[in-house]
Amino acid sequence: MNKPRYKRPAAIDLGDLHVSIVRGPNAEGRWYWRARDADRATVWTGWATRDEAAREGAAILAKPKASATSAIQTEHASTMGEVLDSWWSVIEGDTVLRPTTKRCYLNRLQWLRPHLGDLPVAGMNQAALQGYLAKRLAEGGALRTIRGEFISLRHAWRIGIERELIPNRPLPSLKLRIDPKVYVANHHTPTEDEVTRALAELPSEVALTVQLLAATGARLGEAIGLRRNSLDRARGTLRLDGKTGPRDFPVTEGLLSLIGDRLDGTDAPVLQFDVRQIGDQIRVHVLRACARAGVPEFTPHGLRRMAVDRMARAGVEPSVAASITGHDPNVMLKHYRAVSDDDLRLVAQQADLGWFARALNPALETQ
Repeated sequence: MNKPRYKRPAAIDLGDLHVSIVRGPNAEGRWYWRARDADRATVWTGWATRDEAAREGAAILAKPKASATSAIQTEHASTMGEVLDSWWSVIEGDTVLRPTTKRCYLNRLQWLRPHLGDLPVAGMNQAALQGYLAKRLAEGGALRTIRGEFISLRHAWRIGIERELIPNRPLPSLKLRIDPKVYVANHHTPTEDEVTRALAELPSEVALTVQLLAATGARLGEAIGLRRNSLDRARGTLRLDGKTGPRDFPVTEGLLSLIGDRLDGTDAPVLQFDVRQIGDQIRVHVLRACARAGVPEFTPHGLRRMAVDRMARAGVEPSVAASITGHDPNVMLKHYRAVSDDDLRLVAQQADLGWFARALNPALETQ
């Protein structure tokens, strides 16, 4: 079944121990809990269901309390390097994050730590962020890359507060102005004709990938990771697994005609490529095919936008469409639905927005 909408569990009070949710849920339906004692000191954190968190709390209460002379000293981070190391330990131990995502975070850590590792936590201010920005720009870092590093730095700061390694104060903000004329994101939603013309210019396996993306609205990584044993024939669903967790896509005759012969029940990938950076190669092939076909450039993610657009035009409920594509409904409507001039004209006709003109001029009723 598709990833459910988990209801946020209530906090747990066990005597002087308060166990509450910090964030979540993950793809398994578990939440990140924190247990605090009467002095508001954190004594446990971890991913768990409510029952599991309650058992952890009970186990903590069952332990003999330390005497005043042997009280455990709370650890505090003195440098940003310790904060970043604590953050990385959380990332490294997260069983939900994909290896590619962890590599991305590790790359950011390898830039953040040399520049900020020795900085005292008390010195983490806006001037320090400005200094980091200046150094990274001098090294040739792109603004989009540096912005990602700042996002991870903010995440590390939040983890530090949750673990009570650093004082609970906000991290200063530094807005990066990215020139849209220099850094242009391709958000073009291709038409069926544009995709068809580009397909004729693609190698066979890349063409199959493009057709699979158009047929499912899947993310590129989900299509690359699709295995031959992903088909549940009894339920008629295909299991896709991406950054928002696994979900089931309803199998259609068109999809079976496309890849049915490859769904042989083995653990081998459906798509067969002999290169390491498969996603990058597919993106390059698609852009080159667009140029040869003389159509506006689109990316593999543009095919996901096209699938959302087709469902919207077919009148599919946003919540149902979002469940199929693995989106949050609000995100899907805000960022993926392309409104065209034809859409505007159709809405004006369906809503009969010209009724007022006819009321003033009855002669229009007969036209």
